[in-house]
Amino acid sequence: MASEELIPLSRLEAELGISRVDLLLLVRRLGLEPIRRGMRTYLSSEDAAAIMSRVGYDSAEAVSAELVADDLETSNLPVPVESGWYKAELYAELRLFRERLEVLERLMRTGIELDSRDLADLLQLKRLPMVEQEDDHAYFDRQGLRFWRISRRGQRTSWRVTPIPQA
Repeated sequence: MASEELIPLSRLEAELGISRVDLLLLVRRLGLEPIRRGMRTYLSSEDAAAIMSRVGYDSAEAVSAELVADDLETSNLPVPVESGWYKAELYAELRLFRERLEVLERLMRTGIELDSRDLADLLQLKRLPMVEQEDDHAYFDRQGLRFWRISRRGQRTSWRVTPIPQA
């Protein structure tokens, strides 16, 4: 793999003229595995060539990342809903949710600890839930992750994120 050339996703975006979201959807659809190094994401040269040939031959393959939402009953709402309002609101909520999940994943991978207030904001909670005890450690589970309370002398309580162990 050391001799294999890695191509950053930003370069592919520019060459193909598609957004990052569309590019990542295409990568997922083709079953390719991106390579992460630090904060950057790369594809191998063979994977990049496969994407370029796929988009080049079939312009319809450039996936549109547009959300499709079912029509809701808007007559019960207290304010009139303009066309497109619901779609934009849904997109904004999904994007914020995705960003929170990415932050949680990064915290889990890096082992960075958060203080209680920041963790509550990230999980969109007014206060953190009751903790359970395991030996001499306290934790709570949320969104498929386990949050461990870390107490050190002279410091505020912090929280470390780990995956929930499989039984």
